[in-house]
Amino acid sequence: QILLEDVSYVDVPQDTGKASGANDASNSSVAINDFLFSLNIDNINLVKLLQYIKESNIMYKVSGYGDKIASLQKCSAHTTTGECSEEGSTLSGFRALSDMLLSLTNNDGDGRIIVSRSRPTCSRRQGGYIKFVMLSGEKIFSEIADQAHAVVLAGGTLQPIEETRERLFPCLPPDELHFFSCSHIVPPESILPLAVSCGPSGQSFDFSYGSRSSLIMIQELGLLLCNLVTVVPEGIVIFFSSFEYEGQVYDGWKASGLLERIMKKKRVFREPRKSTDVESVLKEYKETIDTLSLGNSKEHPASQSGAILFAVVGGKISEGINLSDGMGRCIVMVGLPYPSPSDIELIERVKHIEGLGNSNSIETPKFPVTEEVYSGDVKAGFEILRGCRRRGKEYYENLCMKAVNQSIGAC
Repeated sequence: QILLEDVSYVDVPQDTGKASGANDASNSSVAINDFLFSLNIDNINLVKLLQYIKESNIMYKVSGYGDKIASLQKCSAHTTTGECSEEGSTLSGFRALSDMLLSLTNNDGDGRIIVSRSRPTCSRRQGGYIKFVMLSGEKIFSEIADQAHAVVLAGGTLQPIEETRERLFPCLPPDELHFFSCSHIVPPESILPLAVSCGPSGQSFDFSYGSRSSLIMIQELGLLLCNLVTVVPEGIVIFFSSFEYEGQVYDGWKASGLLERIMKKKRVFREPRKSTDVESVLKEYKETIDTLSLGNSKEHPASQSGAILFAVVGGKISEGINLSDGMGRCIVMVGLPYPSPSDIELIERVKHIEGLGNSNSIETPKFPVTEEVYSGDVKAGFEILRGCRRRGKEYYENLCMKAVNQSIGAC
């Protein structure tokens, strides 16, 4: 059997009741065994096949020939039609196939197969991808813990540690897991956290998905920022939930004149979508703050007292960038960046985590959408989240708070 890149050839069974709606939706998820049965490859020994691929080095033997053929086809297509063709080497394709075959050797409950048909290609053909999502890392980490004298997990967003323990080391006694956390370099008396519930005109803030795009909400946020740039020196960083929403707010402020008011006090910078451009933007942002703080700038208006940076949660600036001293005198988090319920991978993890420890319990969670398939519908995702009692809901909320902590922790 050949797994084709165009997954429209992959027919997920409908009459079994375990994979309904896969053909109607652009995305769907299926169990490992159902995926194997749908391709009629359940009778193939994947372990032996992977061993043959490794020992024979067949990927390297045919990749050169495949790249040559692809190059000839690309030149021919460009000459005759003028259209672009897909990039990528044959070797990377073989490696992706090998990794997928290895994923299919996991236990049925260890992960899910995500099938997507919604990614278009530049040649206007129906494109798609197949992805394996590992849900349980217990087996892998148990082997490491059994063989190693000591295991160290280091990271900036491991808390809450109980969630990590349940997912990776559920059988490990609590007295064998030690947690150490360093205090923040900035003392508590130098930090002033505030939750702002309403704007300068008294309008209550509501940055939920259905209300955040309203003109009233965007204008009220702009008025608040106009007040902040007046009293806060040097640099201000404001985090939005997405690039799309940041662009929407920026355009709204520009049309209403609020952006002009902000720019009278602070020079405005925006996080670029390309990660390669982030360094240059941050460099100019820092230089502007340093120059204006010294008061010897001839290029900027005398009324400007620093700069303001529009950033995105989950973007390059929120991950691994140190906005120290004057670069981050004030951090503004616009709303809470909850992940989208339309994310199939997220919902599958939520359902798995909700069921941890309930395998032998009569309180096993019942979700309104069948556990075998979830097609990425937002309403269905919300229903699944509402059906969570504890673990799944805590995991969803922790994802949001970790994103917040990661963003504000850069300053």
